[in-house]
Amino acid sequence: MNKYGFFKTFALTACTLLLSAFSSMAVAQERCDDPRVAKAIEEGELIVVASVFETPETQNAHRNGFIEYWCLPDDFKVSYDIRNTSGTIARIEAEVSQGVAISGDVTTMPAITWLADAVERGLLMAYESPEYEHMKLPERIGLNNRPYWTSDMYMMFPMWNSDELPDLEISSWHDLLKPELKGKMSMMDGSSLQSVALVFHYMRDRLPADYWERLAAQDILISSTSMHGVEMMMSGERPLSIFGVSADANVLSDQGANHIRTAIPEEGVMLQEQATAAFADAPHPNAAQLWIDFLRSHPGQVIFERFEGRIPGREGVPSSFALTPNADDIGDAAFAPDYQEISSNTELVRKAQEDFAAIFINN
Repeated sequence: MNKYGFFKTFALTACTLLLSAFSSMAVAQERCDDPRVAKAIEEGELIVVASVFETPETQNAHRNGFIEYWCLPDDFKVSYDIRNTSGTIARIEAEVSQGVAISGDVTTMPAITWLADAVERGLLMAYESPEYEHMKLPERIGLNNRPYWTSDMYMMFPMWNSDELPDLEISSWHDLLKPELKGKMSMMDGSSLQSVALVFHYMRDRLPADYWERLAAQDILISSTSMHGVEMMMSGERPLSIFGVSADANVLSDQGANHIRTAIPEEGVMLQEQATAAFADAPHPNAAQLWIDFLRSHPGQVIFERFEGRIPGREGVPSSFALTPNADDIGDAAFAPDYQEISSNTELVRKAQEDFAAIFINN
């Protein structure tokens, strides 16, 4: 290339970069000029009532990202009331039962059946965020309920210690029936944990009728928590966790546990919800809408995936962890519980828990 050609190429590249930078600046300025921003600044605060955002690091990442995304002042207050899911619901219901407005703006929790009921009771804000159109995976598998919420997700899949099981390959749930895995697996207790009971129940349609009995014959150790399963997997006591949790896999990946493996069996993996919604009587409604927009934006989804270890619902947001797949790549393997069925059949979860106990605990 001659000198003229070099400078022409350099100039074109520089112009492209400058145009891209100016375009980004224009979009950011348009965002900051949104009239809700000034109103949110007047409101001065956002209150998040949730059962996720579990660590101070996660909370700070979301707060700082939110402030930067919307050009809010550094002293804008984001308050968190973080409890487990049942505690979060109890806290909300206590205020509702007293006839007072819910003292919170937004919530994020895995409780679609409660959220669906909350829509019927007028507790949630109908807000169609412009970012919702990008939440393709939850829309496809039935985890969105626009205009009230969209959902990020977590999943449970086989996870194992490859130092202890160096030759193991899993492409199907049937691979767990291999004789060499007998006495080497653990599984969370579906008789007490609703999320596990739902995986057990809805995987029944995708596997032979006798699959779970045959799996139980593999001498499965039932663990009370996902952490117990992780500890046994890491120590080699039970090197395979049948329902490893994606968030736990991401933590292990972040800690450099490069001997841990995961698999997406061909019969499918069930994605469960981490829905986010705003309350109808939010004391800071403009801040609440901006928060919803931010969580569903590309930068917000990157933060949520990185710090919460969830499967992002937005298309084009890759996994930052080696142990979990990109949401865009899961394809037809992904499915969700039938929450309409769960809502209409109050006995479904209890029956699934009883069936699990009959196969894995009482037998």
